[in-house]
Amino acid sequence: MIDLQGMISINLLKKEVFTGSDGKLRYRLHKQKEAEEDVLTATYWIGPYCFDATSEEDKISKNFEFTKEGIGDAADWLNTIVENMD
Repeated sequence: MIDLQGMISINLLKKEVFTGSDGKLRYRLHKQKEAEEDVLTATYWIGPYCFDATSEEDKISKNFEFTKEGIGDAADWLNTIVENMD
């Protein structure tokens, strides 16, 4: 289960990309500009390779609000993916 509460914050994501994994699932969270607004983009792919070594066709992304709640929503979305992998 992916639990990001207390692990990352909006302040961290303003400056850095956050990556993690749960089993074979790899994921990446980062800030992105979309229509003059900051959004949180969550991307996942199936390992074993890192983000840069994985082809774009094998990655799936979704945008969330760039807020603390958006981080929770991204974690919920990723957990749904993990649950459906089994």
